[in-house]
Amino acid sequence: MSTANRNVRLGVVYRGSIIHEEVLDRRIDVTVGLRAGSTVQIPAKEYPEFPDSIELLAIENNQYYLLVPSDPSARVSVRGTTEKSAAMTVRGKRAIAIENAAGGSLAIGDVTIMFQFVRADSTPTITRESNVLRLGLVYDERLISDRVFDDQKQITIGNQKNLSVVLPDEDYQGPAVKFTNNRDGSFTLKAPATMRMRIATDGGPLELKELLAKAKARQEGNDVVVHLPLGTRGRIVMGQHTVLFQVIKRSVTVPAFPPKTMGQRLLGPFLNEPTWTISFLGAFLLVGAIVGQALLFQSSTVKYLDKAKAEDEVARGPIQIDIVEKEEPPKEEEKPDEKVNDAPPIQAPSDKKPDKADKKVADKTPDKAADADKKPVSTGQTVDPEEAKRNAREAVVKNTVAGALVGQNGAATKLFADDGGDGEGTVTAKFGGASGDGDTGGPGTGGLKIEGGGKGGGTIEKVKGKGGGFGERKQDVAKVEEPKKVEAQAKVSLGGLDGSDDGDGSKGDIAKKVASRAAAVKACYESALRDNPDVSGKVKVSFTVGTAGTVTDVTVSGADGGFKDCIEGKFKSIRGLPILAAPKQFSQSFVFTKS
Repeated sequence: MSTANRNVRLGVVYRGSIIHEEVLDRRIDVTVGLRAGSTVQIPAKEYPEFPDSIELLAIENNQYYLLVPSDPSARVSVRGTTEKSAAMTVRGKRAIAIENAAGGSLAIGDVTIMFQFVRADSTPTITRESNVLRLGLVYDERLISDRVFDDQKQITIGNQKNLSVVLPDEDYQGPAVKFTNNRDGSFTLKAPATMRMRIATDGGPLELKELLAKAKARQEGNDVVVHLPLGTRGRIVMGQHTVLFQVIKRSVTVPAFPPKTMGQRLLGPFLNEPTWTISFLGAFLLVGAIVGQALLFQSSTVKYLDKAKAEDEVARGPIQIDIVEKEEPPKEEEKPDEKVNDAPPIQAPSDKKPDKADKKVADKTPDKAADADKKPVSTGQTVDPEEAKRNAREAVVKNTVAGALVGQNGAATKLFADDGGDGEGTVTAKFGGASGDGDTGGPGTGGLKIEGGGKGGGTIEKVKGKGGGFGERKQDVAKVEEPKKVEAQAKVSLGGLDGSDDGDGSKGDIAKKVASRAAAVKACYESALRDNPDVSGKVKVSFTVGTAGTVTDVTVSGADGGFKDCIEGKFKSIRGLPILAAPKQFSQSFVFTKS
């Protein structure tokens, strides 16, 4: 078996009983005892008479050596080697090379330590060094605790349960002592200046007065602060306990595993443990089944629903029918009727009543305006332009307001006369009562005046009466503008705040808060003006400021209805008032006016 591929198995026998057994998976120095930092630390509470420290094995040039105690009564035994073990000096002590041995033992008094080399996997190791704080607790001249603190940011000692080292209440009732790890290899001690302490930083131990005199300690209020570099040792008396502390360097040899990839880090916990592996595979299969079910649903049900939706949209949509018409052969052109072509031009309507024959013709004339939206269909006949023009004019007279202006009783009988007719000069449509002279106070006249310019032309204008009638209007009604309504502007004036101050300055703060609500009170007044424009006068508000900085009671005099309720609500919503020892009453007056 390769000597480098071996671990050490330890067994500790105390007074005939095995009290500890351990296999060391790295090649390090081996010590056994009560002292903190030992490779195998024996609990002091269970075995208080066990030796403080026994040095067993030492590593030198990657070789194991058994250290021989200076006690002449100690017995050393090495087994499993044929070579004669010669004693040598390692680190200033007698030692025996045991790298090729199978095991051995060391007996000192009531303690027997047995060791054995066992097969192990070859794993590279790395040694790490760090400065740590070692604390020992002595009670009644006996060491009851010995611990090493390396990772804690702060180590505290006192009688509280949340501290690092807890002392019994009946033994110590003073303030706590704090050790702070500075992360640079040093520590900082903070303790009450009344405690007895002796500290050695770079020489012999010094009392607190000497540390302060040599600037190795400083006082902060009732506490004293001491910087503890590597190698510092000291003691502090805390009631019936004595705390021993020391800043030491500790070397730890750990396996140096090769760096792992990201995939190995993620999958390592699942693949190394069978339970995790089975759980991981089960979860993966479950997710795969869910995804497969979703894809199957997509390929079947969703497609079916899309098809059904499309068919439903087609069923609900409009039905389109294509009508195919046969094209008929064109008819022969007929010669235009000479009577149609020689028809006289259309005359404007006259005052003469139409004949019955003309009425029959008019009744038989198709309604061109009603058929305007229909698509014209070619009949193969030729229509005289003059007849089409005449029919269009008749449709306009029949279907529009122009019909009211023509005819026997029309306002303008010649408005639509053609170019060959004569206009009628002037036609006036009167309204507004009987005729009379405006200068004598009779009713005036007015209406529309239509003047013909001859040959069918003319103008239409508005006619106003001359008389006073109901009073002559000197300006056009359309141009008369109503005067702009001028709204009254609300104005609020504040009086002084009435109430006791008691010398604490609370009255001034309350007055500022009330003044800041003036705009809100003004809004209440403006709302009241919209309901009653005559609202004005003086209003007095009496209120009580409670012990919680709020308004507890409000009374408004001089106002009523919604105006009063609005002011009460604004005062009750005031917050941030001074905190008073007892409720106080104040009053504030407002004067409401409008400009």
